[in-house]
Amino acid sequence: MFGLIKKYRRRRLLERSIPELWIDAVTEHLPIVAYFSPPEARGFLSHLKILMWEKLWIGAQGFELDEHTKVTIAAQAARMARGLPLSVYDRHSEFVVYGEDFVHPDDELPGPVHGEAHHFGTVVLSWPAVQEGLRYPCRGYNPVLHEMAHILDMSSGYFNGTPVLHHGSDYKPWATVCQYYFTAMRDHPEQSFLDLYGAGDESEFFAVATEAFFELPEIVSHEAPDLFAELRRYYGIDPMIIPCDCESHESPEDGDYEEVGYPLIPPPDPLDNPFF
Repeated sequence: MFGLIKKYRRRRLLERSIPELWIDAVTEHLPIVAYFSPPEARGFLSHLKILMWEKLWIGAQGFELDEHTKVTIAAQAARMARGLPLSVYDRHSEFVVYGEDFVHPDDELPGPVHGEAHHFGTVVLSWPAVQEGLRYPCRGYNPVLHEMAHILDMSSGYFNGTPVLHHGSDYKPWATVCQYYFTAMRDHPEQSFLDLYGAGDESEFFAVATEAFFELPEIVSHEAPDLFAELRRYYGIDPMIIPCDCESHESPEDGDYEEVGYPLIPPPDPLDNPFF
């Protein structure tokens, strides 16, 4: 009975039109959406609605959590799930957003925390850290992608680096490939092309690999084509490399896309993208 009610409510939710403010926020902070194929744009839009209208949003310690801030965060989570079923975030219940980096005073080595995900479905984020991730979109650092990867990981019931995969036959190659690169990172950290934070455990490895898959796909595909293939099969998309001019990733000169590894991206047609 409850499942039918939820299904009905979600269907009605997905039929609603998005506010103009959402388009402005996404265009400002996530212009890559303009390049999504129609199926990807529909998946993005559906996940965005669910994240915005089904999840609880809390501003911590007096932080005023306005609609623009919420859309900026939710759009990044929707971006990474645009090729996944709408149920993948069902274990996620709420976002708690701090206006500054937060700390755990009881930790042995207290320091600023940029984000964390809990087994009961809460994702905690530092708004300055979220902005930092958006400011340098080609550095492989994005706390929203990282923490939402943990939520996907937890879909199996555990933080173990393996989300619920699409087919039973997917688990063996996933385990083989991920274990290989996780072990290599631990044994030879000086050779790692991924953030060494991923050496903490298998769950952190998956979160770090997810950040790199979406923000540094050309590096992952070059350094670990088998890992790239597993992530692509799971997420159901080919991550796009959009030229940018941020400090961490100089944009190529006109006509030099193929020389530096950029795919040729046709000019987006807004009429083909149901988000706009």
